[in-house]
Amino acid sequence: MHMHSESSPSKRGRRIAAIASAAALVCSFGALGATPAFADTYSSSLVAMAQNAVTRGTIPAGTLSVVNFAPKWGDKQANKANMLAIMAQAHADGVRMIVFPEMALTGYVSSSDPESPSYRMAVSQAETTASPITQEIAAKAKEYGMWVVYGTSERIPGDADHAYNSAFAISPEGKVSSYQKIAPVEGAWATPGTTPVVLQTEWGLMGLSICYDTYANPEIERYYAAQGVGLLVNPTATSRSYTDIDGDGVKDGKGWEWYYRNRLESIASRDGLVIASADLVGPDGYADENGKQPYDFPGGSVILTGSFSGTDYAAGLNADGSIAVGSEGVLTNAKDLRLSTPSTTQVANDFHPDYYAKWYGELADRKDAGASLSYSFGSADGPKVSVANVSGVWADKAANTEMMAKYAEQAHADGVDLLVFPETVLTGYDSTDPRGDADAHSVNAEVNRVLAASDDYMQVLLAEKVKGADGDTTRGESVQRMAQLAKEYGMYIVFGLAEMPDGGPIVEDGVKKVYNSAAICFPDGHTESYQKMHRAGMEEMVWSVPGNTPVMFEMPEWTGKDGSTLKAGVNICRDGHFYPELGRYYAASGAELLIHPTATGGNPWYRETRIGSYTDRDGMAAVTANLWGQDGYPIDSDGKPIYSVDSTGKTVSSGKDVAGYNYSGVGRDSFRSTSLIINAWGRKNGTSFDYATGSALDTSGTGNGATADVTKDWYFGQGGFDPDNLETRTMDLSRAGFRITNFQPRLYSQMYDAIAQRTVPGYAAMYATGSPLDTSALDEPAAKAQAALASPAEYTAELVEPVQDALLDARSLLNNTTFSAEQQPLVEAAAAELNTALAGLTKATQTPAEPIEPERPVAPADPADTPDAGTTADAQAPSVPADGTTDAPATAADAPAVGALSSTGSQIALVAALALMGVAGGGALIVAKRKAHVE
Repeated sequence: MHMHSESSPSKRGRRIAAIASAAALVCSFGALGATPAFADTYSSSLVAMAQNAVTRGTIPAGTLSVVNFAPKWGDKQANKANMLAIMAQAHADGVRMIVFPEMALTGYVSSSDPESPSYRMAVSQAETTASPITQEIAAKAKEYGMWVVYGTSERIPGDADHAYNSAFAISPEGKVSSYQKIAPVEGAWATPGTTPVVLQTEWGLMGLSICYDTYANPEIERYYAAQGVGLLVNPTATSRSYTDIDGDGVKDGKGWEWYYRNRLESIASRDGLVIASADLVGPDGYADENGKQPYDFPGGSVILTGSFSGTDYAAGLNADGSIAVGSEGVLTNAKDLRLSTPSTTQVANDFHPDYYAKWYGELADRKDAGASLSYSFGSADGPKVSVANVSGVWADKAANTEMMAKYAEQAHADGVDLLVFPETVLTGYDSTDPRGDADAHSVNAEVNRVLAASDDYMQVLLAEKVKGADGDTTRGESVQRMAQLAKEYGMYIVFGLAEMPDGGPIVEDGVKKVYNSAAICFPDGHTESYQKMHRAGMEEMVWSVPGNTPVMFEMPEWTGKDGSTLKAGVNICRDGHFYPELGRYYAASGAELLIHPTATGGNPWYRETRIGSYTDRDGMAAVTANLWGQDGYPIDSDGKPIYSVDSTGKTVSSGKDVAGYNYSGVGRDSFRSTSLIINAWGRKNGTSFDYATGSALDTSGTGNGATADVTKDWYFGQGGFDPDNLETRTMDLSRAGFRITNFQPRLYSQMYDAIAQRTVPGYAAMYATGSPLDTSALDEPAAKAQAALASPAEYTAELVEPVQDALLDARSLLNNTTFSAEQQPLVEAAAAELNTALAGLTKATQTPAEPIEPERPVAPADPADTPDAGTTADAQAPSVPADGTTDAPATAADAPAVGALSSTGSQIALVAALALMGVAGGGALIVAKRKAHVE
């Protein structure tokens, strides 16, 4: 077989002539790898803010389906027929929403070579929302009263060389909306979208996201959740780590399943979303001369919900709890699914879109100025790190400082470079009623006198000043002591405490408050602090105020392969568990290490999925130290305090046995979860992931806090010292560094800005409010095209074709409800294209029709046509992201041969049967299907 030209010179010339006058208007689309400068949040905000918007409801069991779909590559007609058959059966079964995978209509493509068959197929077979195939599917959706979502490449008005990787969502009324993948990883053919899409369903709001958008860009689902979305629909084509790990010739789902679960479960749990995810299954892609297709997908479509302690799957699991892979089919929710608005994207819960808009704006400014936001540390020589699994004595700073000093001494003896203690370890986490002597129950008599004499909360009374140079005596005594040890040992020490603001406590509603902070002690003796931004539980209401400043610092003792200094970012507990924006800001700013003191009862799954995401997704190694032990003042079996003060202010003991602590109650443990030191698995043991567990994370023996047989000898009380409570490892940072393909900080800045404008009182907008898309420039040429096509026999087929093509683009914009004036260049491009095509129409002479030349076979796939796994990478393909995802990296073992593109849809030169459709005001027109760029 041999390579044919993309089209004849005359045909190519017509297409170029049709778009020449529009090129300048959409030049940002035309450049390979270019990212559009605008961001479009107008329509999604309108839907979310509508007075009649429904945000809460229940999807009944048996009404939502996801499809493991095996497309016939390049054959839209066959795939459409298969989809329609599946829809018909689903309708008969009572389904009211069905989701097909990414690129289900065309088959999957990843290529940056414009001359390759794969690239050309993705572009030439691209649909519009007005295309005949789209409208045929829409008609059935309307007939069935069913939502239908599926993936396809989508045409870009005025751009014949690129397309969108899109998801079309068709409502039960037959209305077609389109979502363009915001961060495509399919190569240069796929132009990034800029428009989040929110749609109203009878059960609540639905947001659309495609594959890598979902797995690698949490900003998108965070935006949706903040807009009140309860259902995230995820057409996907992913097979990362879907490979044969035991040599039996059969691909195993273990590595893929870990990745897939890690990404989806953390989203469902963190943001309270129901997720419907549909994946391709089986071999796919353009076959080589041996009949081998480059991709192999596992299927594994699922429907799930999340909670603080885990996830609940409504479809997609085997009886043993693993995800079902390897077979086609429809999976439907077996239980009711409740849609609601999540709490962690509400301003009342310390959600700060005003902060995030600014942070992402800063990143966008750097990117616009030419800076790269992609990094690779590339050195295995990282710091030796310890996490201390400890709990402090409640309200006894002296005892806790001594405890930390002992652990610092031990860590120094072990050669540790960075020692991290938990959140609020200096004072204890629990807060209690401070009125009178109600909180004077510390074992420390001196502290009890202070507590009894004040109505301020314990943390306020014991707060310390943190920031200062070496030798600064205005810092708190505990801070000075730990800073001195850091200097003496040449060590970084991070610990949690209540921090006194400059100028004293901050008063809110008559209550004095301070910061919940992390003190950072440097080897030179100076100290910095990070102030927690997203508070939790009682701390939010009674003693702490939120910070607003990210903190990154350099650790010059370690350098990357290019000589760059190791950088670390700090956040605390809920900052990292529920609010990924701060961690993303650190990673995109070049941080390779995340330091995370915490105080959480979250189980090991919760801890690893939340914090591990920063490593697997964002390229940051992570050090997270959790309180481990009891918290609060000691109580007896009746729940009464062991220590109290008498009328003279003297501390007295009841003499009873300690039966519990007031934070958790009698007989219960306060904190018995995990601390973790995480870096990417990399090529440890010569494998791309842990073959035993499927995990792409390397915790190297840390994270044992919830494992009873390991911790049976650890000290579990308050303020004790036990070397066993230190977990230590040397970090390998060779895989560290943020590498997100098509990362769009300007879009995310504008998304958060749109939320802040409507939710944050007094917020000063960073961007102008959007306005509707003006399609009036299309009205006159569309009407003229309609009139011309009413008598197609009067013109030659070659001259009619550009009009038909341009009119489809125009109609897709005339009917568009998701674009705003931000995308006005598309209208101008479509109008110019249509006017140029109309100008080229001339009357046909009456000559006998020439027979249509039969199609010739298409050339075999270029080896540079597939992504990184198992095949030669395209020289122009985007770099592999930090999480290793190219959405479809696995290769097929024994795929059927695909010799040539079938004669389907828009590939046909001219369709004898023309489709009858309406334009704008309701007139009729005749449309032929688009000429292929592949012959």
